[in-house]
Parts: sequence; structure tokens; C-alpha cells
Amino acid sequence: MLVPHESSAGCTVPSGTMLLVNTWAIYRGILRWEDPMKFKPERLFDLEGKKEGSFVMMPFGYGRRGCPGENMVLRVVGLVLASLIQCFEWERLDWEMDRGLRCPRLNRS
Repeated sequence: MLVPHESSAGCTVPSGTMLLVNTWAIYRGILRWEDPMKFKPERLFDLEGKKEGSFVMMPFGYGRRGCPGENMVLRVVGLVLASLIQCFEWERLDWEMDRGLRCPRLNRS
């Protein structure tokens, strides 16, 4: 859970209070991101492909309270994508067919 260790706004947080960070609002903040509603995953990485700064992948949390499975998940997603690419025959969709539901033709010549 994205729980800060101290208050930075001059307010008092009682002991034992659970604080939740609104990551949805952080990722859509116009002060931090240029055009935040546009899908641009490259904004999270610098020119060398490394994670930019801290708190970039906030859905996983940060520091000692971060998700212990973050590294595993990021590797498994790549493995699953590679398996899909390797195990299936990919081809472009024939857009010349009639509109509606499309199924591959069984008896192609």
C-alpha cells in the first residue's frame, strides 16, 4: 500500500491511521505528465531504457513496502508475450470480407 512515512503538508496524522495514495490521480496529473490521458508508456523510461527517477511504477508500491513480486511480474509478462508470438501463426486480417463477425475460412486453396 502506498503509505507515506511522514506528513509534508503541516498536518497531524494520528498514530495508526492508514493513508491511501490516489495513484489514478497521480498518473493523470497535468503538472507531472504532458498529455496524461494519451497512452505513452515510453514516458516512464529515460533514453537508455531505464526506469526514470523514483515512484515511476507506483502501482507496485515503493521501498520496503513495495510489491515483492514486481520483478517477477515484469519478467512473466515478457515471457507470456514471447510465448504468444512463438506459438501462434499471426497474419493480417482480410478487411476485404463482408462486415460482421469474422472467422477464418477452413478450406483455403
